[in-house]
Amino acid sequence: MKIICFLILIFTHQLVFSKSNDSPDLDFKKVQSQSWNEWKKELKKTLKKENFNDTTLELLDGIDFNPKVIKYDRKQPEFKLTFQKYLQRNITEKKKKEINKVYKQNRELLLLLSEKFKINPTILVSLWGIETSFGKHVGKLDILRSLLSLAYDGRRQKFFMKEFKLALKILEEGHISPKDFRGSWAGAFGQTQFMPSTFHKFAIDFDNDKKINLFKKSDALASGANYLNQVGWNNNLLWGEEVKITITDKLRNLSQKKKYKTKKFWEKNGISFKNNYNERVLMRLVIPDLEGKQFFLVTKNFDVILDWNRSNYFALTVFLLSDEIIK
Repeated sequence: MKIICFLILIFTHQLVFSKSNDSPDLDFKKVQSQSWNEWKKELKKTLKKENFNDTTLELLDGIDFNPKVIKYDRKQPEFKLTFQKYLQRNITEKKKKEINKVYKQNRELLLLLSEKFKINPTILVSLWGIETSFGKHVGKLDILRSLLSLAYDGRRQKFFMKEFKLALKILEEGHISPKDFRGSWAGAFGQTQFMPSTFHKFAIDFDNDKKINLFKKSDALASGANYLNQVGWNNNLLWGEEVKITITDKLRNLSQKKKYKTKKFWEKNGISFKNNYNERVLMRLVIPDLEGKQFFLVTKNFDVILDWNRSNYFALTVFLLSDEIIK
């Protein structure tokens, strides 16, 4: 039952709160005129011209269509979680205890990565916890099968075909074996749930074994730290905090337009900060859901986490869970 609830939560989160250009389009109708096998045959010819080796091309012969991932890609949740309910499901008392235990167990590695990549170790371990529950839930679906099925389906063929080809390159480079290449229905894999394109941009071989294995803790966390560093994490900035504010149309408009304002501006609008911020710090207002019962002022580090996953729910949860760590 716990596993089912976990999958429902993750699935709901991915579909409701993902990037707008990645959201399922229920009106889409498949336009693929070729049969699955005919399409694969033509694809093999194309991949051959793109210099993929014969061993890699043979993998396509054993891949059958997976209608399950198409259903996942189409499905709309029956309800939308409020932010409060989302928090209640993701930041439980058990999770708070677990993240502190995991942080202590991996403190040496986390601090090493923090020093090397200039990132906050509590944010890294929080991402790890939210993405895969510290490596315990990495997904069980065949990555090649998922990506190829989604590409054939055609709704986002260009995107998924690119990811499929990059996944093939991961195999050709010897980082992982085909049988172990498993992950989410959308093609994300490893303890930090990287897409193949993210792997090629940010994944690193931290343990120097000549392979990048995101199913190994050291490579996964180092790659996650490298990602945060490369997309602009500022270790001199606090992430922000929840605030009490009398909301007005003007402030709501600023929130919708993601406008950053000075600390002084927010103080003039009645904000009393709990944390100490530099007087020149820029912050913007985040209202996570339509209920409008909770308000957050965040710094530009918030946008770094949004680059990882473009969900306000996800980003706020990462930060709030990180705040539960007792150093």
